[in-house]
Amino acid sequence: FIKKKQKKIEKKKKKKKKKKKKKKKKKKKKKKKKKKKKNKKKNPTKNQKKKKKPPKKKKQKPKQKKKKNKQ
Repeated sequence: FIKKKQKKIEKKKKKKKKKKKKKKKKKKKKKKKKKKKKNKKKNPTKNQKKKKKPPKKKKQKPKQKKKKNKQ
């Protein structure tokens, strides 16, 4: 009886080891997200100020011309 119980316990230990491998795959995804955040924090204000002003003027002019052509 004692030998049979020991064998059952050994089988349970083997099953637990297989589950641990699945957790390692999830950790890799988290590392990729951290790299993207670092790039955004480098110079957010500089990029916003340069991009906001010129496109507004350029975008308004073509829209007005297109409306006149349609009429």
